[in-house]
Amino acid sequence: MGTDTQKITMAESNEAASIQTVTGWVSSDGKFWGNDERMARYAGSTHRKCENNPDHPPVANNDSCRQCRKERKEQQWQDMPKEAYTPEAFPLHLYATDRYFFDAEDLFYWLKEYNIKPEDVRLTKCKPSYPDQIDPNEHFCDIVPEDGEVPEDVWEAFENLNEVLKKSEPFSWFPDDTQGVTLPADYLELQAAAKVGAQQG
Repeated sequence: MGTDTQKITMAESNEAASIQTVTGWVSSDGKFWGNDERMARYAGSTHRKCENNPDHPPVANNDSCRQCRKERKEQQWQDMPKEAYTPEAFPLHLYATDRYFFDAEDLFYWLKEYNIKPEDVRLTKCKPSYPDQIDPNEHFCDIVPEDGEVPEDVWEAFENLNEVLKKSEPFSWFPDDTQGVTLPADYLELQAAAKVGAQQG
């Protein structure tokens, strides 16, 4: 007959458990992180130093450095090819913003309102967004039978529509961040003179 050789350890015995002193990092919210100092400091803080430049303002833990972003955008602008402003350049886009200018008067009053020097403005050209041609077979693919066809009169209607779309003006504009536009330093004076001339004429 075999014998059970498994060692028995009673819950009440000193062998079952003992008091130990544990050292580790604890974040300000009371969570224990053991040896992970980095995570303890991250969890217990709201801001950190910029990794690229410690002289920048504090950076929120869930964000990237705004000063770095600003400097990168400025460098991209400086590296961008530039062309001199012409009245035909509109619409124009204020770089790294959602502001557009669709005529000289709009730009003139914006510069005046914010007291900005024309030579300091970061402008880029814009690209037009034209409507796509519509293929009726693709447009109605979910309802046309596998071996079926779009009716001839519907097809002709789409052909007529596509002819209109080909001649359409742009539906919208989006920034062309590959081409900058610079304003002359006397832009405001030139526009003011032009407005006076138009009124007298």
